[in-house]
Amino acid sequence: MPKFIQEFFRLLGIVLAWPLQLLFFKRRTFYENPTTRSRHIPGGALVVSNHFHVFDYMLSVFLFYGRKLHIVMIDRMYKKSKYFHVCMDVFGGICANRDDMGMRFVDESVRVIEEGGLVQIFPEGHISPDGEMQPFKNAYLMIALRSDAPIIPVILDGNYGFFRRAGVIIGEPIYLSQMNKSLSPTKEELMEMNRAVERKCRQLREELRRRTARN
Repeated sequence: MPKFIQEFFRLLGIVLAWPLQLLFFKRRTFYENPTTRSRHIPGGALVVSNHFHVFDYMLSVFLFYGRKLHIVMIDRMYKKSKYFHVCMDVFGGICANRDDMGMRFVDESVRVIEEGGLVQIFPEGHISPDGEMQPFKNAYLMIALRSDAPIIPVILDGNYGFFRRAGVIIGEPIYLSQMNKSLSPTKEELMEMNRAVERKCRQLREELRRRTARN
């Protein structure tokens, strides 16, 4: 499908779903730095989020509705149905095949970011089975390192549904170059960077809990 047709259907889908998402998500958005209070991310970036619910990506689409938000998804989601496959292509899906040792999704994600786009990835790799954040896998680090793009932590509480209010907190950008100056980080250095990013996301998760409890 030509890109301009994909873009037409993407915008149409957002317009048609806009009233419904106002009722279903009824989002409360917080910021790690209250003085920033901006959802506008200039240039390319990697959005890293926890994964509590199948609607996490949908909420994120409307959180950054002014930009196309690509998403890295495991291949079995694409295989659910041809209709779902087409929808994800329209909205910017990037297929991650777990059997592909070359990790082509990293190449595609880097290309999107280098062209100024946004890519969202869920480093846990699956929906949390117990509502708590799971350990991060480190493939997302390859995307951030190769693209030299900031990581934007966006932490969600998964509280979706009518008569509910979903909470989101947007963290300050994380620059891996400030953590490690090596152009070819070792396995141990990658593990340490992954721990640092995961630790930051867990802190934001706790901060989101505190803020939603006060509001």
